[in-house]
Amino acid sequence: MMLERTWKRILRRKGLSLWGIPALGLWVVSLFYRLGVRLSQNAVEVRVRVRVPVLSVGNITVGGTGKTPLVALVASRLIRDEFRVGIVSSGWGRGDDTPFVEAGYRVLKLPVNRTGDEVMLLAELLPEALFAVHRVKAEGARALAETGEVDVIIVDDGFQHRELHRDLDLVTYDGAVTRKFLHMFPYGLLREPMQSLKRADVIVITRANFAPDLSAVRRRLGRINPQAALFHAQFGCGDLVGRDRRLPVKYIEDKSVFLFAGVGNFKPLRRQVQALAGDLDYALELSDHQEYDEGLLGLIKRRVDEFDSDVIVTTGKDWVKLGGFDFGRETYYLAQTVDVDPGEEKLMAHIIEHLRLQKRKD
Repeated sequence: MMLERTWKRILRRKGLSLWGIPALGLWVVSLFYRLGVRLSQNAVEVRVRVRVPVLSVGNITVGGTGKTPLVALVASRLIRDEFRVGIVSSGWGRGDDTPFVEAGYRVLKLPVNRTGDEVMLLAELLPEALFAVHRVKAEGARALAETGEVDVIIVDDGFQHRELHRDLDLVTYDGAVTRKFLHMFPYGLLREPMQSLKRADVIVITRANFAPDLSAVRRRLGRINPQAALFHAQFGCGDLVGRDRRLPVKYIEDKSVFLFAGVGNFKPLRRQVQALAGDLDYALELSDHQEYDEGLLGLIKRRVDEFDSDVIVTTGKDWVKLGGFDFGRETYYLAQTVDVDPGEEKLMAHIIEHLRLQKRKD
């Protein structure tokens, strides 16, 4: 947690400062990281092909770009159209490395340290889907295909997983990320060079409403990959979801709110909640995929008590890891909505057409 916080401070430095000294070290490390990425891309070949259409939803930056809500959107639409959906995940952050294949409604009965936070949240949103959690995504896809119970497989965060053949690569690109951060990790946020977007079949610019210049982002991506279908999306706020009730977000428009979350990109979330709340008392940024124990939960409770906030708000990924902890006041997670332009219907039609999906005959 301390390392991540320090790394973010270095990246967010402004002008000339002492943070420029460790930044130079990160730049040197990034050169080796770039070389490692290039060597691994040249070394890895497609070894696993399955007899089920495979869609990868990935990105090229570290941190959150909105993959999870987009996976949920695409999967829910496919399920609504009566396709049997399988989802592959590595279960990032889980403590138990044992692979498993389970339906979403069964995943909900497992401890979150066995599933990972993203899988648990997706299972809550998609109880009908079949989940394969495996450290090696290609093996997870193989396990799903061998069940004979899925018509399409969605690989969560699969763009860098070259071992598995994909029929369609959808890449999310965070429009809120400025060019200052578009350097190779750890000097910047890039997991691989921008030119890697040439492999993408579909690019979705997420958080488009926070992009400093959306037209410039579209032009740049179009120059890199003019063949890719280009969409953009923005995330809205659905409802506030608690243990036993669901409320519209306007509920907090006259409330004081304490926000905490461990997400890759905290700033847009803070801006969202600040716009919704009567008063945002405090916004506590934690590490991405933050692990919660009694000590941290107690610390958060004490901080909330200091501000005497009316309501606590967090994200779905954090909510599933709280273990029912009682903060002594109303606590909700913010359900997200996804608004796709030029339209959700066009995105789904493009996916279904290119995956050649056909409904099963009863």
